Amino acid sequence: MPSAIFDQFHTTLGQTGAASWPVGLVILFLAAAIIATILRRFRVETIPGYLLAGAIVGPHGLRLIADRSATEQIASLATILLMFGIGLQLDVSALRKGFASVVGLGIGSTLAFVAVAWGVMFVPGGGSAPSTLLIAMALSISSTAVLVPILMARREARATHGRVSLSVSIVQDLMSVAMMALIPPLATWAGVPMLGVVGRIDDAGELPTVLDLFARAGVGIGGVTLMIVLARLFLPRVLMIVTRLGSGELLLVVSAALALGAAWLTGWLGFTPEMGAFLAGFMLASTPFRYQLSGQIGPVRDILVALFFTLVGTQVDIAAVVQYWWVVLLAVPALMIGKVVLVGVSGWLLGIPAAPSFLTGVYVANGSEFSLVLLGAGLAAGVLSEVQAALAVAVVFFTLIICPLLAGPSHRLVPMLAVVRSPRWIKASPFAPGAGLDPDTRGPCHVVIAGFGPVGRAIADELSTASIPFTVIELNPRTVQRQTGLGRRIVYGDVTNPEVLESAGARAADAIIITVPDDEVSLQACRAARALAPRALIAVRSGFVSSKIRALQHGADVVTVEEFAAADAMRREVMEAIVQRFGKGEGPPAANGEEKAGQTPNA
Repeated sequence: MPSAIFDQFHTTLGQTGAASWPVGLVILFLAAAIIATILRRFRVETIPGYLLAGAIVGPHGLRLIADRSATEQIASLATILLMFGIGLQLDVSALRKGFASVVGLGIGSTLAFVAVAWGVMFVPGGGSAPSTLLIAMALSISSTAVLVPILMARREARATHGRVSLSVSIVQDLMSVAMMALIPPLATWAGVPMLGVVGRIDDAGELPTVLDLFARAGVGIGGVTLMIVLARLFLPRVLMIVTRLGSGELLLVVSAALALGAAWLTGWLGFTPEMGAFLAGFMLASTPFRYQLSGQIGPVRDILVALFFTLVGTQVDIAAVVQYWWVVLLAVPALMIGKVVLVGVSGWLLGIPAAPSFLTGVYVANGSEFSLVLLGAGLAAGVLSEVQAALAVAVVFFTLIICPLLAGPSHRLVPMLAVVRSPRWIKASPFAPGAGLDPDTRGPCHVVIAGFGPVGRAIADELSTASIPFTVIELNPRTVQRQTGLGRRIVYGDVTNPEVLESAGARAADAIIITVPDDEVSLQACRAARALAPRALIAVRSGFVSSKIRALQHGADVVTVEEFAAADAMRREVMEAIVQRFGKGEGPPAANGEEKAGQTPNA
């Protein structure tokens, strides 16, 4: 009876034209909002909720979205812009501390997992070599979107395992670009025609020779390399011209155009469009404008994340998962245990202490949004069957649910690992206590200065004299460029944007000083800063007494009123001028030319 009811409901939707893409989006967003909200009450992350929502309303569930073709183009656009946003947030500077160890850990453990997983899956009857290799590569990547909230919620972003796990995740994100570039060759290996330059089938319908394949791959790689070089040379200058026009919206539009253009170019070269969008974001991440762009694209990115994962969920064949339940039941713990062991042992062999290595393995023991992108691209390219893609997505789904639940219990095993010593060939670990790479060894405090006008510069000079580190947020591109050249830590962006504040380190700052000469902007920045840093000292510049009261209500600790400051400064400066000009205890000349008493005019 329920099946008949849903069949009739779906028939009614089709007859009324409600199966078009606008209604499809409404259904997807409603399902995502409802399911994700329910799961959040049980402390489950939103991404698994989106996947489950898509599976429920998709063609293998209630069939409210029976035909994905209506939303296919929107899904492609969402994926491209999502990859652009991920590339934009990629902070390669996090790899500088213990560079060799974390890069070696990220690359070594990921390749080891791919080799082991491919060897396990590529057995008689287990699938073809190209398909199992693609699944192994997809499952080797861990989720940055799930890792960062865990570290922030547990205040472990500055701990050794927090830094190492985040660095490993960044390395894997970079490796995923190479994995996406391998999809066309894998499709050629599997005998599937591809439309790009790499692995293109000729007019006679025959597969290209090995020499032709390498030649076309060289053309594609050369084109991407040229794109990256040109972006490094001209992109900062183009964005500087745009920002000088004073339009934040124009900066966002130009960046979106660059992302779509890069996606088209890499697609034309034979790679995936997602790879081009990611590279565009990654190139922008090296410019001073990355924080402002990240803040502007934040709400859009959140919507695209919901849409992307919900659409991926519609690909999950619930019947296939039920039929092959034993595969999922075995694959999920095998994936997580394999990552914990490989990452933990690799980290220990590279000189990272045993406890942080183990915790890093636990924190990256899940699948990733990149896993879903790779699986989706492999399905679209014909490398994966629908059943293979559905089972792999199901495995990623369960790991995204389970991994955050293991963060707390895993710390109970840390005391047992404290007795494990580093290998004998490790003379000096870059992550050992006192190695100089612990971020907790900073100065007495850290300050964020919002606004670098005369007031902000005066405070910066005082902090420099006292050897107190600080970060500046400024919306004038010339000031940002000039201060960056002087070696100061300065972020381009709007102080009212929470992501810009967080990028400047406001969440971990001891003091946040807002010197913007606009009361409304100062109040918005104060509210955003207090939400990010509940314990930080927040000082605000205010024009009037009434604004001071509002600033205190929004969480400010210190409010300097310009009226009072101007009165005090003017009183002091006027009195100093009077004393210097007329002498102490003497008054000004008499008015109207009258002479002082006791004096006679000169002859």
